[in-house]
Amino acid sequence: MAAKQQLLEQLVDIAEPAYQLPLQIPAGAYILLVIAVGALAYTSWAYYKRWRYLAAKRQALALLNQLEAGAASQINQLLKRVIKHYAPAHPALTASTAQWQIFLQQQLPAKPLPLLTELLYQAGPDNQQNQQFYQFAQRWLQQLQPATLADSRRQVLAEETADV
Repeated sequence: MAAKQQLLEQLVDIAEPAYQLPLQIPAGAYILLVIAVGALAYTSWAYYKRWRYLAAKRQALALLNQLEAGAASQINQLLKRVIKHYAPAHPALTASTAQWQIFLQQQLPAKPLPLLTELLYQAGPDNQQNQQFYQFAQRWLQQLQPATLADSRRQVLAEETADV
């Protein structure tokens, strides 16, 4: 029995070191915290990058709202500037007026588009046509998705026959 008593005395409780801070965080929590902060920083950076990418679209809508409905040539230039920003080598930028109209109508087939040759190059265009073009441009800019515009660059515009 004495031997058992000596063995029991040798068994001492294992003493764990006391925490030095009252709320000491384990190492795994620091790793998770670093991952969470990194994910938040990356997400914020991606949203900021997207916001900057879409700045041209927002500015174009603001400029369009400042223009009068009768300024068809300015609206036309605004649409071409937006396309040039998102797809600088787009074939619609160098297309004739008829091909430009076909391109615009393909982008937004549900909204009617007046004849641009009459609207842009005749002396006294119809006020209703001007308003229709203004509404078309506003709708087109609102629904514009720049990634699809850059991809549509691959589409070949229909060949226009020369009037010889």
